[in-house]
Amino acid sequence: MIKIENLTVELPKFTLQDINLHIAEGDFFTLLGPTGSGKSVLLETIAGLVPVADGSIKISGSDIAHLPPERRGLSIVYQDYALFPHLSVLENITFGAKYQGISEGSAVRKAAELAGKLNISHLLPRTPRHLSGGERQRAAIARALLVDPKVLLLDEPLSALDPAFRQEVQDLLKDLHRETGITFVMVTHDFDEALYLSTNGAIIKNGKLVRKGKIRDIFNSPGSEFVAGFVGMSNIYPCTPMTDYVKLGDLNLTYTGERKGSETRLAFRPEEVLLGSEIGKHNDQNSFIATVKGITAGGFHARVTLDYDGMEIYALVPRKMIGNGELEPGLPIKVAVPEQSLHLF
Repeated sequence: MIKIENLTVELPKFTLQDINLHIAEGDFFTLLGPTGSGKSVLLETIAGLVPVADGSIKISGSDIAHLPPERRGLSIVYQDYALFPHLSVLENITFGAKYQGISEGSAVRKAAELAGKLNISHLLPRTPRHLSGGERQRAAIARALLVDPKVLLLDEPLSALDPAFRQEVQDLLKDLHRETGITFVMVTHDFDEALYLSTNGAIIKNGKLVRKGKIRDIFNSPGSEFVAGFVGMSNIYPCTPMTDYVKLGDLNLTYTGERKGSETRLAFRPEEVLLGSEIGKHNDQNSFIATVKGITAGGFHARVTLDYDGMEIYALVPRKMIGNGELEPGLPIKVAVPEQSLHLF
């Protein structure tokens, strides 16, 4: 569906370098990366808003790299919605129809149909300033879908939303993708969003693709220290792999999984670190005693900082464990990191 080959984009202070990417028809694909990594530049290059210095962008076999945006068969939804403040919701939704040769009558009928599907029919006469964030995003999505795009581009569509609307729009995007079969390409810096919405994705760092594949595979097997940190493995340490264990300081952690032979880093997620009563009788593999250094309570979980011989280890535990006397700063506690939680690279 989308085939990007040897793509280079040169901007005054930034360069996308040698991007090669294939996105299958009907996929929900996510471009991930920290702020300034180039993910939005790549999305806008696909959309035709940023010029291509070298390489090709093909959609269904046709090279669109040098076509104007309106001839690419794409629509884009921005994080700030980009609605015209002086136009009604209906006028915003139908705005692009004339550029695609869609008659006014057809555009109004299609807008009414989309508004019903997106539950914003009652908002069509209003202007954007009278809408909530979630309603504005629905209006922007309706405008993008009105022209029947082959590909829907989403530039951080959830980042400007309050938490109350974020899950609502996530569910909406998931349903729309399933119902329409359109290829979705989304940019985000939030890996949780990608896990919930996407099948495949790629991670960008400093204008280069550093990992691509199935989102679950990237999550479970990051393959590098940068990707591990990005997907939430905040426990990353230099290590010495041995035959059937990994040496981490003076800890010997059982590890019998596959290895390439060049690994020098060990990583594991804070939510997979077991503490105290969580360990039980049958999952105390790779256990040791550490000292509780600090506790930061969140909504449903608490982040616990542990000290083991000068090495900080982070754990994420249910909040109910706080205040029962088991976890107190300065006290020792039993810690376990099951073998299946360990990742080498």
